[in-house]
Amino acid sequence: MRPRRGLNNLLISWKASGGFKQTVVEILERGRRNGMVVVGFSIIATMIALALLAPILPMADPTPAQGDVDEPLLPPSTRHWFGTDNLGQDVFSRVIWGTRVSLAVASMAICFSLIIGVVLGLTAGYFGGAVDYIIAGTIDLFWTFPAFLLALAFAAALGASLLNVILAISISYWAGFGRLMRGQALSVRERQFIEASRALGAKHSRIMFTHVMPNCLAPLIVWASIGVADAITIESSLSFLGAGTPITTPSWGKMLSLGMPFITEAPWVTTFPGIVLLITILGFNLLGDGLRDVLDPRMKGMRR
Repeated sequence: MRPRRGLNNLLISWKASGGFKQTVVEILERGRRNGMVVVGFSIIATMIALALLAPILPMADPTPAQGDVDEPLLPPSTRHWFGTDNLGQDVFSRVIWGTRVSLAVASMAICFSLIIGVVLGLTAGYFGGAVDYIIAGTIDLFWTFPAFLLALAFAAALGASLLNVILAISISYWAGFGRLMRGQALSVRERQFIEASRALGAKHSRIMFTHVMPNCLAPLIVWASIGVADAITIESSLSFLGAGTPITTPSWGKMLSLGMPFITEAPWVTTFPGIVLLITILGFNLLGDGLRDVLDPRMKGMRR
């Protein structure tokens, strides 16, 4: 009787989703025709490639020893494509290694936020009642504070390090995922295939993670893509204020902060990190906006 019940649950979930393989093929086809997805994905793929290849690219050491630095504030040249900063460090090398730091910090922070928000939001939306009241109240409490100010408070309390920045962003950003997941779960749990799964005796954990959660993924994917852009902005802002990555770690925000006193004398010290930061954030925002159109064609043409 158990194998039959499990098969029925699988068939119900498959029919409700319209067939997983067919859905994936349709999404990929729509994404290929969406200009924002193509441009955003191209930018992100380029940044990821630079981050992965940073250790083997033929460029100067981003944090050279005291006796190995070149002349400070050199303009861009064939030897130093982006010039040097006030310490004589190669700006191009530090920008590339800053890509590695920013993408790693933002990706890990959003992953942790996603896990926390999905688990709590799914639990609240599925069970309702007192459980929903407690979790929803906690979500609203964190949602009340701006993400950057909350991250700044936690980062200042924990100290400047990559791990602390990741924890600070995760703590400040999970409420958005939780709020979104809760709303989706409240809607999906009332559908007929969920009632059918309950009637067949499926456990709550199975219904939550096999039937409810897969039908809530589309808005979560869009929010996660935009969330990475927000996390990069928060990480850069924290580093700019001195509460983010350590001073010896290459970071776009730290480079902007150190180059501010020389912005008129050597504008390249801040210009190039700022441009790369802008392009990266633009890439994730374009991807998220395009994915919204791809995953929900009814939203096409609607912008925030």
